[in-house]
Amino acid sequence: MKVKECVEKAAMLLGIADDVCAYLENGYATGEEPAQRLLKCFNLVENELALDYLPLFAEQKVANKDGKVDFLLLQKNVVRIVSVKNGAGESVKFRLFPKYLEAPKGDLTIVYSYIPPEKQMGEESDYVTLSVRLFGYGMAMNYALIMGLYEEAAVWEKKYKEALEAAYRIRGAAVVRSRRWV
Repeated sequence: MKVKECVEKAAMLLGIADDVCAYLENGYATGEEPAQRLLKCFNLVENELALDYLPLFAEQKVANKDGKVDFLLLQKNVVRIVSVKNGAGESVKFRLFPKYLEAPKGDLTIVYSYIPPEKQMGEESDYVTLSVRLFGYGMAMNYALIMGLYEEAAVWEKKYKEALEAAYRIRGAAVVRSRRWV
């Protein structure tokens, strides 16, 4: 999913598609300001999703020579370490510190959740399975808040939350079965 698609969808929902699309396609200055605001809203929504609702995961192999793996060695901005495995694929114990983690020496595979980097208009979202509509609702909500349109923001927030609930169901959130007492 391209960022530009999400910006166009949000502009359509907000009723400012003519100006925004004129800027995106032909560079007309009248749509530059709303398009840039919508780009900021896209980045807000993508970060909110990654931190609060649908985390993004990365897996990376690193060579651990001194027992410490600096988080700066990982390709993405780490939020939470999920697991650390040795070269044989066995889970190993590790300790977290603010700037690094301690683990046994050797080749390690680290699985972690991350914050997506800030995007520009022509880039792809880190979320490949989510809909443009979900992003459009979240962006419309944030745009309305930025513009001081609080009642309109409340309407978009409701639609955004409903789309999020649908995304949870589609992704197959973990279900805990009820227990029966015999």
